[in-house]
Amino acid sequence: METYVALLRGINVSGKNIIKMEDLRQIFERMQFSNVQTYIQSGNVIFSAKSTAESALLQKIEKGLEKELGYSVPVMLRTPSSLATVVSQHPFGNVSPEETRKLYVTFLHDTPSEAMQQSMLQLQSDQEKFHFIGRELYIAVEKSMLKPLFTNVLLEKKLKMAATTRNWATVNKLLTLSAR
Repeated sequence: METYVALLRGINVSGKNIIKMEDLRQIFERMQFSNVQTYIQSGNVIFSAKSTAESALLQKIEKGLEKELGYSVPVMLRTPSSLATVVSQHPFGNVSPEETRKLYVTFLHDTPSEAMQQSMLQLQSDQEKFHFIGRELYIAVEKSMLKPLFTNVLLEKKLKMAATTRNWATVNKLLTLSAR
């Protein structure tokens, strides 16, 4: 059995596509996954399944969610080892308790083309930095910035693919929970 982390896009945001985490756990259990647990209300599911090609597992989860919920939910899938790599490759230096930045990671299905990455990188400023590594976009926003440019909708428009973003604390907690 392999452990996976499913990062669901667009649930429990702005009062849309509301689903209780207990219901989400039950949906994953009905899809025959084991050791299912959720973390916070933003659609993070840790579960065990037979080692399977990512594309087949994603298809099963996305079809199962659509059948149960009645709407499409894009899912990004990672393993504990890939989350460990995400954390270890963080490009914005040490993260201290007195951090002056808000740090995020955007998870993508695929690595965006160089042209798409460049179009996104052109939007950065002194207060808002972006950095791509593989299928992740790292974002650092100065806390003093009143309204950051980046939103998930903007990222998806620029990158032409589904994306879901988690703050740095959530990414680290998911790594801790999934590595048990």
